[in-house]
Amino acid sequence: MGLPATTVKHLLLLLNFVFSVLGLALIAFGILFLISAAEKTVSIGENVAGILIIGLGVVILIVAIIGCLASFHEVPVTLLIYVGTLVLLILTQLLFLSMASHGTKDGISGSINEGFERLWNEERNETGALVYYENWLQCCGVNSSEDYWIIHHAIPSSCCLDNKCIDQSSVYKTGCKAKFVEYLNDKLLVFKIVCFMLVIGEAVAAVFGWLLYSSVKNQSRRNNAVWM
Repeated sequence: MGLPATTVKHLLLLLNFVFSVLGLALIAFGILFLISAAEKTVSIGENVAGILIIGLGVVILIVAIIGCLASFHEVPVTLLIYVGTLVLLILTQLLFLSMASHGTKDGISGSINEGFERLWNEERNETGALVYYENWLQCCGVNSSEDYWIIHHAIPSSCCLDNKCIDQSSVYKTGCKAKFVEYLNDKLLVFKIVCFMLVIGEAVAAVFGWLLYSSVKNQSRRNNAVWM
């Protein structure tokens, strides 16, 4: 025996309320990304990630509002549009999850690689371009401390523990690009968890939406049959 139409309707309204809250959470998280990027001398990857997260949050919020209206008014066409939109949204979020999992390895939209390349070009002309990142992430050079030897620059104090280059053991071995990707992956973990929860919830909502659509259509047919 299937769920009563009233129960399905109430469950859909509850799910869409949860979606709207998670959508707002994504927008806030994306704004934090942009603020973090704005605080840095050179934005590397975070601005792209922030814009994508805000965009996804806005879309989820709009879909949640459509879902609430479709469930409340029980309009067949709106319910069908809602279900179709949910399917597209699930596919989009799976793409976003793939980007969050693998995108930083290649550089999100290439901005990580481009950003560090730009910083290193500045370092060639004038020392100190990487100081901010070396102090913050406790790293050295773009790929490793050997980067400085290649361009015949002395290893800066920002590459060393407590800014004191006593010997080789005090020099950070890891490059700043690898450290930044690690930092970005840690921040994107929250996004991945929220996205995964949304995909599961939206799949359930799509099923409930279809059940409510079928129930409304059947009720409409029965009403038409009574009048004939």
